[in-house]
Amino acid sequence: MKFTEEYFPEFSEAMDEVESAMEMKRPFDDKTYHLIAFALAIRSRSPIAVRSHFHAAVKCGASTRELAYVISMTEFESQRMDDSWVHDVLGDWTQLTKDEYDSGCRCGVVRRY
Repeated sequence: MKFTEEYFPEFSEAMDEVESAMEMKRPFDDKTYHLIAFALAIRSRSPIAVRSHFHAAVKCGASTRELAYVISMTEFESQRMDDSWVHDVLGDWTQLTKDEYDSGCRCGVVRRY
């Protein structure tokens, strides 16, 4: 966020306000919050957030077993979601194997000269 802090400080300030509101209105305890945030950090593949929320959850009393469960649950549910998602996206995958298939994407277009 350093880039936006410098070049779009209004956005950074608004995000700080949202964070404050979320913290004030949180309907559950800190440990639960950090366990949820830990799962979201895993899912979003954010190393800093994974380490930060792991540490915070421990400080709030989360056990090693609870953290391992969150990791396992997140990996399991993510795999199920990704598996379902990719199958939906691929649909009738045989269409993707045809030379005349046009994905609509113009990035990385294979040009035949």
